Amino acid sequence: MAQYKTGTATAVNDSPVVSGSGTQWLANVQAGDSFVMAGVGLVYDVASVDSDTQITLTAPYGGTGKTGAYAIQRDFTSDGIPEMAQGDVETAAIFTRAMRKLQGLLAQLGGVAGTGATIYPSIAAGEAGTSDTEYFWVADGGTLKLYQNQTGTGVEQGEYPNSTALQTAIDAFTGAESRIIALIQSLHPDLLGTTFYADFVAQSYVQEDV
Repeated sequence: MAQYKTGTATAVNDSPVVSGSGTQWLANVQAGDSFVMAGVGLVYDVASVDSDTQITLTAPYGGTGKTGAYAIQRDFTSDGIPEMAQGDVETAAIFTRAMRKLQGLLAQLGGVAGTGATIYPSIAAGEAGTSDTEYFWVADGGTLKLYQNQTGTGVEQGEYPNSTALQTAIDAFTGAESRIIALIQSLHPDLLGTTFYADFVAQSYVQEDV
């Protein structure tokens, strides 16, 4: 499903409400999709679809008020990473958003790996097997929950995907990156013949001459 960009949109500075003209948002947009005004480069999430001609964003629009072309991103991976397609607008802004999402997920993976805590079958077992201030993991379905022993009581610190879910996410990262790079190269023929790759730390892409 490509971006929805039928009609025009009007975004007002410091207001989360966006109005449309010639739009059919009820049938084509849903909460969680992303909204961007063409030529502005600011991407927002849709909080609600109020009517065919009105949506509400999760945050007030921060750009200069504008009426004109827009796009609503509707394609995402299971991890919420935006996917682009031929003919999309504001690909640079969407790409940057994808990089930030990937960087956040990778940071989460690093946090999981860095604790050195042991996995226990239950909270009670973790409390019994650790000392005060030490951390421990407890498996819960497809996730691992991190706890800290605070004077004998396990206090939850966060929830993270287990190894199977992590591998699935890594596979999705790889596939998403390849698709995004291929799409950008197809939209910009001048990139062909160069080395072009994503830089997750800089939340950007890098072009180098071969």
